[in-house]
Amino acid sequence: MDANILLQGESGTGKELFAQAIHNYSRADGPLVAVNCAAIPANLIESELFGYEGGSFTGAERQGRAGKLELAGGGTLFLDEIADMPLPLQPVLLRALEDKKIMRVGGSRHIPVNFRLIAATNQDLHDLMEKGQFRPDLYYRLKVLEVHIPALRDRVSDIVELAQYFINDIAGEQRSPRPVLSDRAALCLLSYHWPGNIRELKNAFLYAINVCEGGVIHPRDLPVEIVSAVDSALLERDEAKPAPAQLTSNLSMKEVERIMISQTLEQKNYNISETAALLGMSRSTLYRKIKEYRLLQN
Repeated sequence: MDANILLQGESGTGKELFAQAIHNYSRADGPLVAVNCAAIPANLIESELFGYEGGSFTGAERQGRAGKLELAGGGTLFLDEIADMPLPLQPVLLRALEDKKIMRVGGSRHIPVNFRLIAATNQDLHDLMEKGQFRPDLYYRLKVLEVHIPALRDRVSDIVELAQYFINDIAGEQRSPRPVLSDRAALCLLSYHWPGNIRELKNAFLYAINVCEGGVIHPRDLPVEIVSAVDSALLERDEAKPAPAQLTSNLSMKEVERIMISQTLEQKNYNISETAALLGMSRSTLYRKIKEYRLLQN
């Protein structure tokens, strides 16, 4: 499936991770070439994308250089922050998508290109289009398939799984032992609202892995703003258990479920694995229901 794809979502939601996953599914034999359009000066972005011939401008390499569109041949070109692409360059990109060939800056010959485009933005391209800040023809060419990536706070069931992914990834990069995420640390992750999304989650574990001791990540190893989102009484809870609440026939099924989960968490001293096993549900389902019923705030 080689249709152009437009990824939309807040900053830090992991759009490049999604692009990597899409690439791995369909064009894994070719390269994934990523470009952040907002990070390249406007006077350099054309030569960066389309390449240039030797001597085409001051400072150009004598032998010239291939651009990102050429380098992505047989693979995927990921244009992040596409909304920041200069307006005069947008028709040049559109023409490359339509004709499947480009001309380098300062060149006189067409070079065939073969890539699948994934673009991403945290802005409303339709709004920019109506304001004249983004070309309609390019907009509709990009959004053959449009994917909205929700904010991390709206993907509760993914938080702990993503945390485990980053723990494995960071520990592997640092060639250090892989620490275990404690249940109480996981509860801290669920109670936090993650304004920085996946980027903030990854940074939290870059910090935690370097300060944790004994091979376990505890709440004290997380950044203070994450831990402060949890009731301190929960983190300091001892073995004392409150008397079970009485279930009455007047309660809805959701209310009954909420009370059962709350009581079982108390009974198991907030041990997620034991609570999930006793309730007959997966850990990810239990994490989602803890968030749904706001049990961390009780």
